[in-house]
Amino acid sequence: MKTDDIRNKFLKFFEKKSHTIWPGDSLVPREDPTLLFTGAGMNQFKDMFLGKGKLNIKRATTCQKCLRTGDLENVGRTASHHTFFEMLGNFSFGDYFKKETIEWAWEFLVQELKLPEEKLFVSVYKDDHESYEIWEKHIPVPKSKIYSYGENDNFWPANAPAQGPNGPCGPCSEIFYDQGADVGCGRKECEPACDCDRFVEIWNLVFTQFDRKEDGRLEPLPNKNVDTGMGLERMARVMQGVPTNFDIDIFIPIIKSIEGFTHLRYHDNAENARFMRRIADHVKACVFCVSDGVLPGNEGRGYVERRLLRRAVRDGAQLGIKECFLYKLVPIVSNVMQGYYPDIKQRRENIARIIKSEEEKFLETLELGTVRLKELMDTLQKNKIKVLSGKEAFKLYDTYGFPLDMTESILHEHGFAMDSIGVEEEFKRQRTQARSSSSMTGQVFDSGPLSTIKEISKGTTFLGYEKNSCKAKVIAIIQNDNLTENAQEGCEVSIILDQTPFYGESGGQIGDTGIFESNGSHVRITDTKKNNSFIIHIGKITKGIVKTGDTIDAQIDIPRRNLIRRNHTATHVLHSVLRNVIGQHAEQAGSLVSHDRLRFDFHHFSSLAKEEITRIEDLVNERIMENAPVSVKELTLQEARNAGAVALFGEKYEEQVRMVSIGNFSKELCGGTHINNTGEIGLFRIVGESSVASGIRRIEAMTGTSALSRDREKEMLVQELCGILNAREEDISAKTQELVNEVKKLQKELHKQKQKELLEKIDSLSLNAKEVSGVKIITKRIDDASADDMRKTADMLMKSEKKAAVVLGSTQNGRVILIVSLSPNVTGRGLHAGSISKEVAKIVGGGGGGRPDMAQAGGQLVDKLDDALDFASALLTEKILQKSS
Repeated sequence: MKTDDIRNKFLKFFEKKSHTIWPGDSLVPREDPTLLFTGAGMNQFKDMFLGKGKLNIKRATTCQKCLRTGDLENVGRTASHHTFFEMLGNFSFGDYFKKETIEWAWEFLVQELKLPEEKLFVSVYKDDHESYEIWEKHIPVPKSKIYSYGENDNFWPANAPAQGPNGPCGPCSEIFYDQGADVGCGRKECEPACDCDRFVEIWNLVFTQFDRKEDGRLEPLPNKNVDTGMGLERMARVMQGVPTNFDIDIFIPIIKSIEGFTHLRYHDNAENARFMRRIADHVKACVFCVSDGVLPGNEGRGYVERRLLRRAVRDGAQLGIKECFLYKLVPIVSNVMQGYYPDIKQRRENIARIIKSEEEKFLETLELGTVRLKELMDTLQKNKIKVLSGKEAFKLYDTYGFPLDMTESILHEHGFAMDSIGVEEEFKRQRTQARSSSSMTGQVFDSGPLSTIKEISKGTTFLGYEKNSCKAKVIAIIQNDNLTENAQEGCEVSIILDQTPFYGESGGQIGDTGIFESNGSHVRITDTKKNNSFIIHIGKITKGIVKTGDTIDAQIDIPRRNLIRRNHTATHVLHSVLRNVIGQHAEQAGSLVSHDRLRFDFHHFSSLAKEEITRIEDLVNERIMENAPVSVKELTLQEARNAGAVALFGEKYEEQVRMVSIGNFSKELCGGTHINNTGEIGLFRIVGESSVASGIRRIEAMTGTSALSRDREKEMLVQELCGILNAREEDISAKTQELVNEVKKLQKELHKQKQKELLEKIDSLSLNAKEVSGVKIITKRIDDASADDMRKTADMLMKSEKKAAVVLGSTQNGRVILIVSLSPNVTGRGLHAGSISKEVAKIVGGGGGGRPDMAQAGGQLVDKLDDALDFASALLTEKILQKSS
């Protein structure tokens, strides 16, 4: 049975059991402080489990894409570990419980999938007698096939009774498929708890029935919930009768493509197979990360993605692939996954570009790492050291992305070893720093003021599409991150209302500002944020007292909102024009819609030519002058897609969406505020175009009176230049070029004069040099000389003197510049220009470095330059004498 068929059967089965088929969440959890990535089907239903959710359903079933990196080192090594995987689940929010869950699970496996009962084993939590009895008496399953385990194996979260975290938790029951005695350890007493891979865990049924308290007490929850998870890849492995998850139908095409790149066969070599499995897993994870808006980076989610991609590149190198290849797997991944994830296929070109760009950068980095490792080995050889320190090996891995096993192998080939213990210590230090700096709380369910507010309110109703003001009730007041019943004049607060016309920052659009008034109190709202279903008004009480329960008049700043509306509609027009001018790949990758300007990020791999920018600007203004109508329609997500609406990269949408249409040229899913006709935008001017990330360009623009004001400022600047240059407006360019040519001519003459003066100084410098052990030490201040001037002077001195040590200094633009140059004879004695430059630079409050024969340094203490040169003379004398003795 194909993987797509299993997924479809599961969802349809539970739909027949009165479950709503709910769309899976994005890999990037929305407004969840506890998670880096979505790692389970239940993540998006946390509030429902807590009784604080606003979904009007009691039963749900989903297929959730997940990403976990906790078992990263096992990926490829075992038959079933992944970073990216799909989890099928059915959920009950205070509705059915253990009996129905267990009965339906058995029915699906035995009757729908036709799995033989004799192959199925189950486990329960040791104190969960209710589940044990259901399995034994109602299904029934023989006692010999029911195993009772402790809280580490059969409780969610694992070890929660003893170790926490606090909050909802409960026992779980797992279902296993027995692959037979010829698989795994071969022991007669082998059972599901054995990690030999004979028993495949295919379904985990979690019964959330307790609330763990601070003292470790497990109090029964008023509403008992069900959260189940079936690993789709594991189930496909069982149904397709293959030995590993990587042998199923959605992985084999990827593996075969890797075989084609490497000219190696997957089954011929166990080590090669491990690399291929890991590449297949990691490229799939990266494809889905990019699709959900995560770009490779140096922190957070981007860093995780970058690590996965680089591991895959390194594995490719181990298989003999020397060029970019992962991007070529993107179409393969999109083809096998398109049935349930059509967005992947639609965006495969953009995804491939982003992955290829990251590959190219890493291959360059890998080359630098190879050079750096050679330098380190030269130093080890020179100093007669046989072991590379853990710190240096880790730096190669962390900074250059150089594989530790590659480092160890190359070191071994050259007769060196690596300090593995030191490397592990560096890893521990990094993990500690990452934990301390991470914004992830580690709690399964979020806490804090909003968690408490969710117990009394389902959220804030937004009225801002139709109204600019309304009467509203104060639901909660937050001051200094704590809930308070009231706050008085002068206090900075965050206020939550039952309804509001204020737009909370989201979708790139900034939050509204305005005022609250009530019975003599006055609050100036300076920003508005959105957190799930709550709109949070941030401001300062300027008069009176505000209390929970008060009825207030909420009024937005209308002129400001109107400016924002114009800019938001302008981004939609710009998006449409960009895709027409530079191609359909120019999808939105981010935006900022403010009152004074707009910023639009999009996928493209080169800077825009001036002609393209002019064309884009012209077309946007043409659309504005058409005065095209802007309309908004609420419909289902599928209806919007069928209508041709553009869904943004990485955005997660509800089942009901707003489709904003502009004339006959733009349809986008958008929750922001918009104008009625494009003519209201007025003038549109592009004020900047730049790169913000690999494969992502940014356009900054202004509209209406902001654009007009900017044009007037530039016009005034032009008039000022006309006055300064004593030229007419049409002659400014020619006049400026004339002046630039004159300056260049004078600079050239000045450079010639300087070179002449420097040549004249060479003989003087050599004659006045101090000689130590046959080496001429020259330390000299050369006023107004650039670094390039001093390098040339040093080169000329080296040509005239066979044995010389030179340190030259100058000051420019309030900084010290130092050049250190040593002849081959001096470096041969063990002196290093880079090391000397560092020592001398300390005197002028700076630093330096470079090659053994030539180095540059700098500093801020210009008044210490002469002291630094005196120190350099003494330091060189000392070192030359030491090396000569």
